[in-house]
Amino acid sequence: MNSATMDIVTLGPAGTFSELAAQDLIKNKGLTSSISLADDLFSVIEQVTPGTLGLVPIENLSEGFVSPVVDHLVRHPLQIIAETKLPVAFKIVANHDSPEHLWAQFVAAGQCRQCIQSMSLPVIHTNSNSDSLYKLLRCKSPAAAIVPAHIDCPTSLKVLHKTAADIEHNETRFILLSASQANANYEANIKWKSSVILVDDNDHPGLLVDSLSVFASRGINLTSIVSRPTGGKFGQYHFFIDFDGHSEQPHVKQALEQLAKLNQIRWLGSYKAA
Repeated sequence: MNSATMDIVTLGPAGTFSELAAQDLIKNKGLTSSISLADDLFSVIEQVTPGTLGLVPIENLSEGFVSPVVDHLVRHPLQIIAETKLPVAFKIVANHDSPEHLWAQFVAAGQCRQCIQSMSLPVIHTNSNSDSLYKLLRCKSPAAAIVPAHIDCPTSLKVLHKTAADIEHNETRFILLSASQANANYEANIKWKSSVILVDDNDHPGLLVDSLSVFASRGINLTSIVSRPTGGKFGQYHFFIDFDGHSEQPHVKQALEQLAKLNQIRWLGSYKAA
């Protein structure tokens, strides 16, 4: 099935940044896909099948990588086929001038840490930003919620902070996941990115240095690298790496072949850079 006509599942409910990112991706890439919404990130990834794509946040400018997504990619043989970036802004709304607790999606809470600390309120984590608003609307006691700045809230709610994020120019990078292992064909006039996970099953002194030198010796620029614990024992990590280039380019192909001799690698694909 052509990816341009496949359904895209992403984090709901309606009004999330994930839904906006999916709409932006469909518009800018000329897709005819429809959007369905899941309750949490795990459900999004679980629903990626030969007939359905999944869009998930992978990295935020202030908070860094979304750890649950990286961990799921270690266990699920999926391919990244596209990425998009979206500006994100938050506000804090309340049903009372003196709220007693604050609803916040866990990623949003991390991006609004300074504002939360200034309010000195207990934080109750939710599955999504829209869910935070819905819980506030159903709450009978004095409460507040962190919600996306673009969401129109009922007039019954008070805006306590119009700008809640720690940095004003914050943005999130989203990746589009496919169950297909086919790469996009290389085109010379396009800026490409590729992603790979180094799976820790052959740890030895200098392994990471040796692995990174594979890229450095061929002039390949790493755009990000993040470690995640394997869950086996302390000191064992998987490494998620983004780098410039396409797997069909000779120097990238050589690097990946050498990398495979040093590590078990989970190839995540080459795709157009956002």
